[in-house]
Amino acid sequence: MDWQVNERCARRPVLGRYAADFVILSRPGQGREWQARLQHWLDRHGLKLNEEKTRLLEVRQAGFKFLGFGISWRQGKSGRGYPHMEPHPKSQTKRRDKVREKLNHWTLWRAADEVIPERNRLLKGWGGYFHQAHSTRVVDRMNQFVVNRVQRWLWRKGGCARNLWTTTPQAVPRERWGLYRLPTWAAWQRARA
Repeated sequence: MDWQVNERCARRPVLGRYAADFVILSRPGQGREWQARLQHWLDRHGLKLNEEKTRLLEVRQAGFKFLGFGISWRQGKSGRGYPHMEPHPKSQTKRRDKVREKLNHWTLWRAADEVIPERNRLLKGWGGYFHQAHSTRVVDRMNQFVVNRVQRWLWRKGGCARNLWTTTPQAVPRERWGLYRLPTWAAWQRARA
């Protein structure tokens, strides 16, 4: 199906898929035609489309959420529009809440050598999933949030004796405890048949 849509179609719609969930982005007014073609292809292969999850919408008017990503229509620097895809705000909030949950006053008794590797696992999983499309700004903000949160946690752990920024500069969590930095460069990844 990926190959049929992404490679063989002359009008170049784009199919994004993760396991059995997918979205097809096409030009305005072509949605019904693509839905009919998709239904025909699925019927020939003995598959069914989940009618409850299936919907047609105009992304230029309202964005939508797809598997934790927010997809909306944006204007590029050149003035051309494009479908913008980045981690949905709810996905970002959930990750921040997880980091807050692990780096708060209830965990000050634990050693940094034990706590920071746990944060690294959380970040690597989130970064591996969301390291797609236009996520650079969101990932950069998440990196800043995590470093700031670790700095504050270490400062409180040290008894708040000195100035926060001189006690634990931003480089210290990475250099001394190996705090993982999410990669800030992402590129579109196409599915291969």
